[in-house]
Amino acid sequence: MIKSEYVIVGANVAAVGAIDGIRRHDTKSSILSISYEPIGSYSKAMLAGYIEGAAHQWLEYRGKGYFDRMGVKCLIGRRVTVLDIEKSRLLLEGGEEVCYKKLLLAVGGAPFKPAIKGAENKELVFTFTEFLDAQKIRDTLKKFNDVAVIGAGFTGTEIAYTLNKLNKKVTVVELGDRALVKALDPKSSEIAESLMRDEGIEFYLNDTVEEIAGDREITGVRLKGGKVIPCQAVVTAIGVIPNGQLISGTPLKFDRGLDVDEFMRTNIPDVYGAGDVVKAVDITDGQKRSLPLWPLAYQQGLVAGINMAGSMYPYAGGLPMNSLKFLKLPILSAGITTPPDASYETLSTGDPKNSFYRSLVLKDGRLKGFVTIGAIDGAGVLTGLIRSKIDVSGIKEKLLYKKRIGLMQLPRDWRNKIFTRRDETAYHD
Repeated sequence: MIKSEYVIVGANVAAVGAIDGIRRHDTKSSILSISYEPIGSYSKAMLAGYIEGAAHQWLEYRGKGYFDRMGVKCLIGRRVTVLDIEKSRLLLEGGEEVCYKKLLLAVGGAPFKPAIKGAENKELVFTFTEFLDAQKIRDTLKKFNDVAVIGAGFTGTEIAYTLNKLNKKVTVVELGDRALVKALDPKSSEIAESLMRDEGIEFYLNDTVEEIAGDREITGVRLKGGKVIPCQAVVTAIGVIPNGQLISGTPLKFDRGLDVDEFMRTNIPDVYGAGDVVKAVDITDGQKRSLPLWPLAYQQGLVAGINMAGSMYPYAGGLPMNSLKFLKLPILSAGITTPPDASYETLSTGDPKNSFYRSLVLKDGRLKGFVTIGAIDGAGVLTGLIRSKIDVSGIKEKLLYKKRIGLMQLPRDWRNKIFTRRDETAYHD
């Protein structure tokens, strides 16, 4: 039996945030991190680089020796199979027991896998959400030349761009009418798609894969519209859903995500949640939802760790953000990018060559979201204005037309309001 004051199921960014938070207030108590993955904490943003040939050490998050420096014991490559809330214990694969006083569930999200005819028992059907996925793709690169990517969200476009750089013929199939529909507005989506088409990536929109053809080896995919696309590999990149496998059958509240309060506490005393598995407040509309984003996972983990160590520090809420820096033009977005109804105001500008574009979404004079392409220096100010929730009616044109936005360009009263609360969850890595 293993006993620890704090047990964290997970070893990635939310876990790192929690460890940082705990150690701010408790430097002595034992911390145990458990992960089924074969490596410790790593940057998922770097997985594309690993597929391209970088060493796995390049993925390390917080550097070699972080867990040792923080006094954390790790069980890497060990899977938790049972969560026994009543007895405050976990069972590992193989039957070993782990007892905790305080528990953080940072089990992340699982890739959504649609039921596609012919997908079973084929080697070259991939997902792309974690190290093992990237390793599988990297190890089999020589076995395929043509690949179909299902989904044109952030994950789908990134893996499509990566495989295209590796001289694979890439076709992206998207059910929606445009790429990156959740991250971008229609115009910026058009620009991003054009940048990828210029690189040789093909898109089939308003369509979906109904069958993966072939017996043991893939010969192609058949679309609902009837088109057959020859390929030898398929990547499903439709998105991730909160991983509720371990939570199922426990008294923890879970409905399309683990329910937590503003202190990242679940409905069970001394059990906390953070990262892609939880539903937390989205500051753009105040609603709780899953926001599977790296910076938010760290912030939530940090708040959870601070509170596990005995403080009462509330989570300020998350702001959905996306960064597409793998394209020839950098693209950043945050908050609401496509207005859900007529109560929102939209402003946009750009140049004829689409080398610069910016759109703002406002409601009641307050900035709710933006997209900026090509000129991203002012993104920090724009996100600060969203967080501050101040009325920007008097400066909205300046925010739109200035390619470089600096605080000194804004009126003093706005500058004084932008950052009114010291935010311990600020993400600087």
